[in-house]
Amino acid sequence: MLAKTLQKLFSKGDNIEALHQSMQAKHWPSHALEHYFAYPLPNAQRPVSEQQFVALDFETTGLEPDSDRILSIGTVELNYEEIDLTSVNEVILRQDVTIRPESAVVHEIMPTQVREQGVDAELALDRLIEHLRGKTIIAHSAGIEYGFLSSYLKRCYQIEKLPCYMVDTLLLEKRFSYLGKNRGHSSFQLDDLRQHYNLPDYYAHSAASDALGCAELFLAQVKRLKLCHRPLSEVIYRP
Repeated sequence: MLAKTLQKLFSKGDNIEALHQSMQAKHWPSHALEHYFAYPLPNAQRPVSEQQFVALDFETTGLEPDSDRILSIGTVELNYEEIDLTSVNEVILRQDVTIRPESAVVHEIMPTQVREQGVDAELALDRLIEHLRGKTIIAHSAGIEYGFLSSYLKRCYQIEKLPCYMVDTLLLEKRFSYLGKNRGHSSFQLDDLRQHYNLPDYYAHSAASDALGCAELFLAQVKRLKLCHRPLSEVIYRP
């Protein structure tokens, strides 16, 4: 059983690598994509301590990638022991739909901000892809970011999915922590897990602050759960 499980996990990684290699020879309308595919993926057999990461958060109009929209993209770069605070970044996207009042209450992105600061989706996506080149994505409840990223890639560049590695801080807690494995947490929300690790409160619902909050949670998990010497392949999110 263990052998079959390991074979399945590593074949998944091999599939990502093969997909990445198959896209290198194609001509892409985006320089960011050409650069991304020309650069090797992280080596998933090397330990977490040797990897470079980008924490990622999307603020969206809802939770359905095919019908909702990304409002803003927050990123911050890090390794297993420190965060590059100079890399904290947030991009607001121009919208072709009206922002619903009920969602604006949550993400607090106003229509005036979108009009004055918003950039086109393709430009925002290109900037993000430049950040991701050669790095592993970290997100909390990574399926949301993965779903929206895949949807936008398909919409803008007809790519079904971006070959990349992701780490989900929510799943790390469930898989590797004692409380996570024994249903000891009352909540796996980002703010609640940060509180569990004695991390400071942040202003919620900003993509940049949530990306930074996720990055800090990841560093706390790496230290407490002793993840730094595990190969990346053991901790990556597999959609």
